[in-house]
Amino acid sequence: MRFLSLLSFIAVLVTPALTQDQIPPGVAFLYNANITVGLSVDVGAIPAGNVTVIPVIGGALIGPQISGKILAIGADWGLSTPQGAYFSDMRAQIRTMDNANIYVQMSGLMQRNDGLIYVRATFQTGHKDYWWLNYAFAFGTMRASGTGFMVEMWRLTY
Repeated sequence: MRFLSLLSFIAVLVTPALTQDQIPPGVAFLYNANITVGLSVDVGAIPAGNVTVIPVIGGALIGPQISGKILAIGADWGLSTPQGAYFSDMRAQIRTMDNANIYVQMSGLMQRNDGLIYVRATFQTGHKDYWWLNYAFAFGTMRASGTGFMVEMWRLTY
């Protein structure tokens, strides 16, 4: 076991530093969203915790490359654990200002009691102007508001 630890340590020492070819990706702002939700449905306790479904009933988003409304299609299937964590699994439908339809799925985790949920998002669309979203690596934050959730979304750039 010590021999493997020594080999691992040596491997770290001889690994070359970040080179010109290994420039880390940047980030670009994607959008701010205000998601309106309806009354929650308590599914109840399961072995992992308690499941609550929160219906998505509308909203809007605005960003430099994508703006539109959030349709009344979708929900957040949330899991609250006995340890106090909250796992969000939200699915929603976006209709852009130019009538493109984009399906978004966000999942994330709230670990503290401050209400901040760190999320990652995937998008699906057949619209040529937003095709790039199918390959976007998106991440952001989601926080409860008076009528639902506020979301800030970013994407990695290369």
